[in-house]
Amino acid sequence: MPITRPANHEPLIRNDDAMRYRPLGKTGLLVSALSFGCMRLSEDQDLNTSLIARAIELGVNYFETTRWYCQGQCQQRTAPGLVGRSAGVIVSGKAGIQVDTTAYGFRKEIERQLDILGLTHFKFFQVGWFGWDRVAHLLKSGGVLEALRQAQAEGLIHYTGFTGHDTPENFTRIIETGLFDSITVPYNLINRVYEPTIRRAGELGVGVVAMCPVAGGALACDSPALQDALGMDLPTAEMALRFVLANPAVSTACSGMSTLAQLEQNAPTVKAFDPSGPALFESMCEGLERLREGLGQRLCTACRYCLPCAQGVDIPRHLELYRHWRAFGLTDAARQGLRGIPSANHLARCNGCGECEKKCPNAIPVREQLKELATLG
Repeated sequence: MPITRPANHEPLIRNDDAMRYRPLGKTGLLVSALSFGCMRLSEDQDLNTSLIARAIELGVNYFETTRWYCQGQCQQRTAPGLVGRSAGVIVSGKAGIQVDTTAYGFRKEIERQLDILGLTHFKFFQVGWFGWDRVAHLLKSGGVLEALRQAQAEGLIHYTGFTGHDTPENFTRIIETGLFDSITVPYNLINRVYEPTIRRAGELGVGVVAMCPVAGGALACDSPALQDALGMDLPTAEMALRFVLANPAVSTACSGMSTLAQLEQNAPTVKAFDPSGPALFESMCEGLERLREGLGQRLCTACRYCLPCAQGVDIPRHLELYRHWRAFGLTDAARQGLRGIPSANHLARCNGCGECEKKCPNAIPVREQLKELATLG
């Protein structure tokens, strides 16, 4: 595609009557506290277009996309809603790095995604599915970092970020390199594993995009246990957004909304919530820790040392559901999640060999917890 040098430093849109805004690290950008993850857009294109248009109308100014969501159709489903509305809106692109990824190939991917979205530039482009083991591929001569810096020099990209599922320690090492302006990580009431990384990002001025704020829908289920712990008589999904945004280091809560009802619920929730300092966040964390104390150290941290299982059981996923159930009272969500696990990876295949327990650094009684979880049916 021909390189266009757009007048692309226009201010981001704002609608202070409907939305709150927060600094995106040290970029100088004020991003909507609620952002839109486009990974759950549907095959109903009229709905997708209406969703994106309405989100922009409500002051949402950050949309996360990549070519690999929605069976490869995410950006095609996003583009129609941006027509005539993309000025002053962040639409992030994302691509991964392989051993053989070159600057030339990565540059072509950036251009391809711009073409699909109908944009002249990305205000943000993310290195996706990233981890410490791929830093060398990023930095090598003729590698991805060269492509990113050249694209920035030409105005094709303004800022860079990364996302993935590496350990909190490795992600902290990555943000401390100073190579990126933002980090996108899963973060919610029931998955706080990246909290130390988020805190460090805040100290360094790295923007934090918190994805999965309602845990992929698990926090759409009622939980009296969470209501008691947080001292809030609110729907669980609303409490979930409040928790994420109470963290002062979080820039935006990126929710994968697929219906207008979800958008119309989330936007007023964000607008109405003002954390007013760190005290509320600290109080919420204390309440959540009290819930955890009931199970002591018997909670999986998703280190995945238990894998592979000779029988094919997805042990971390089952123990995640166990945590949802026992620690947070999300019984319905755990039951639904259990039913959704493929038979090839289901706990029904467990033969009780105990090899997973030998490898678990937290000495979790895996077999006992799987038997308990099986009672949910």
